Amino acid sequence: MRYVACASTEEEHNLTVFQYRGKIYYRACQPISSGTELMVWIGEEYARTLGLKLGEHFKYEFGEKELLMKLFQDLHLKTVDSLQNHISPRNQYVCNDIVTPLIQSHKHNYPLNSIGHTSSGFQLLEGTQNLVSLGRAQSRYWTFFGFQGDDYGRIIDKTKIICKLCGVRLSYSGNTTNLRQHLIYKHRREYNELVGTQGAVVEPQKNIDSASPRELPSRAVVTPTVGRTTKAVADFIVRDLMPVEIIEGEGFVQMLSILDPNYKLPAASFLSHTILQEMHIQAKLRVLEVVKNLQECSVSLDLWKHSGSLSYLTLTIHYVNETFESRNIVLSSRVVSEDLSEESLKLVLQEVAEEWGIRENTFYAVGLSSPSVKIAASKVGWKSLPCVGQVLKNCIEAILQHHTIQTTLDRFRRLIATIFSSTAQNEELTTHGPVLKVHLKMFLRDGTKWYSIYTLLQSIVDHSKFFKSLIETLKEDGISLQPEDWAILQDVVDILKPLSIATSTFTKDQFAGLSLVKPVITSLLYKHLAPNEWDSEFSKNIKKAIHEELSFKYSGSEVNQVLNLACALDPRFRGLDFLSQPDRVETLHLLKLEASSLAKTQTTEPSYVTPEPQNLRPPSKKLKQDSGIEFLLGDLCNVRNSSTSTVNQQAEQEISSFQTSEASSLCQDPLQWWKMHHTQYPFLARAARKLLAIPATSVPTNWLFTDAGLAVYRKRSALTAEHVDMLVFLNGNRLFL
Repeated sequence: MRYVACASTEEEHNLTVFQYRGKIYYRACQPISSGTELMVWIGEEYARTLGLKLGEHFKYEFGEKELLMKLFQDLHLKTVDSLQNHISPRNQYVCNDIVTPLIQSHKHNYPLNSIGHTSSGFQLLEGTQNLVSLGRAQSRYWTFFGFQGDDYGRIIDKTKIICKLCGVRLSYSGNTTNLRQHLIYKHRREYNELVGTQGAVVEPQKNIDSASPRELPSRAVVTPTVGRTTKAVADFIVRDLMPVEIIEGEGFVQMLSILDPNYKLPAASFLSHTILQEMHIQAKLRVLEVVKNLQECSVSLDLWKHSGSLSYLTLTIHYVNETFESRNIVLSSRVVSEDLSEESLKLVLQEVAEEWGIRENTFYAVGLSSPSVKIAASKVGWKSLPCVGQVLKNCIEAILQHHTIQTTLDRFRRLIATIFSSTAQNEELTTHGPVLKVHLKMFLRDGTKWYSIYTLLQSIVDHSKFFKSLIETLKEDGISLQPEDWAILQDVVDILKPLSIATSTFTKDQFAGLSLVKPVITSLLYKHLAPNEWDSEFSKNIKKAIHEELSFKYSGSEVNQVLNLACALDPRFRGLDFLSQPDRVETLHLLKLEASSLAKTQTTEPSYVTPEPQNLRPPSKKLKQDSGIEFLLGDLCNVRNSSTSTVNQQAEQEISSFQTSEASSLCQDPLQWWKMHHTQYPFLARAARKLLAIPATSVPTNWLFTDAGLAVYRKRSALTAEHVDMLVFLNGNRLFL
């Protein structure tokens, strides 16, 4: 059927069609030369058989003959024998009763892009819906063109074609060259939209973003066909987290017009409500498939400011998959009240947890250590843990806000500004050290950013002789530094050094593991920031303040238990040497309970069966009766093996073996170690997947300890409020696109 077209007049046809025993046959009614189009004529008699209404005042609508041919093909897919199974012999088979409603339904449901192109979404002239299209038309340009037809839907003049957008008549010679040229020069917007979306114009799916992801699979999701350029624009918005409205900017439009003169961007509303929304839906479905199969996960809570009075809470889940690879998935971003009350936070957490079905399999939430966040998380059933990045940030900012330190830094800032204002000294600085000059410019420009101040101050201390020589030439300008200023600066650098190294330690991975927190904090408290006898009084006071801040943030027994458990499962810290003996005993006991509990809930029992040694001989056949030694000693001597040991005993054995084995290098990735040894410790491996998945920070570490975070939040703040959830989700889950 696909090679045979429907003739407009009886004179055009060169084939006749008939049905015999449930099959369609064609017969040539005249000689047909090579290359001639095959055309069949549906006469009035057969049209009546098919149920078409014919008459003096009846007129075919656009595409109805093509629908007829499609129905004609569909009606004969079943053989006569198959029809007899569904139709009683007593009932007459009236084709008109079946075909008429089918035509009406096909007009709404049949995909016309195989025989023409839908014109929905374009403003066409009234009355052009009655224009007749070629039955063999395959080009997308036929969306906007048609022939004048008579009352029977037959083409009157095939040499003239009519534009549905403006009504102008064009010459038609059998190809679409004139059609395309007319669209380019007279209807550029419609042409670009047609080409950019490859003819697929999809109505926006309303309220789809507000639907729960668990409701999405039950909906009919139609993926629009998107042109390469339009898809690239959508990817650009997602990857760079740009506002959708950027595509309507004059510069962006000009750039694309130079790169592709024949392409015109769709409207921002069209892009957001169709292309981006469809990407959002499809990514949600893929994420849901992953999330619903998770047995344990943790969440991080990213609370950020969008505008003056609008704040958002973005939830990200963290888990370790079966191959011991860490995974992070951004779920949702929700508006929270300006006062950040525990009730508003609780409602947001409950809403997102129910939306994604993570409430029962989530145990820990990492975020701000404010009381409202802790209470809100506990009401949802999650244990709240502080973000180590925020804790270190508070410590460093507390140092920089000290009155004595601020006064000293202001003096150094005036000195550096004076050096740059002098041409001679500026040249001397360039000669002395170009890296130093860059650091000094950063010091003047950025002020005292907590995550970069150590590097800048250390650079000044390292070149103290150079600065002292310059000060001698600046005494006339009233610029001077006292020895006390240099002493304070040296004390600040010494205190900031271990804190700076701690922050860089956490930036190794996108999300550092929780098992790293307790060793680092313990090292800071009792070694690097512990007061020494040679410390100045100023230095002792600063260290004491930091000690109190760190101790307060990690003083909770519940928080310490989780930190210790994570360390106990990290092969680098399995000895727990940084814990006191009572804490070590308590941690190992809690680890046994945790591993046993997880093993009991494990659905796949075979994965936790201890493998039998390979060097044992094959078991002997089971005796029907007890042997003599079993009869005599069976009650006195219990045979102990893996099959009779309880879950608690198995967990205890694994912990004992794990604790006494050789510790890994501090540079060893704990998840890589477990990937190689999980079969040796099946119970502990399950616990490791749960506890080593907990992040140490609420956001990626480079957002906290570098300028990357400022750039991300600046981009988020520029997004339209209605697009925040969609674009933040897509940007964070690009692997699912």
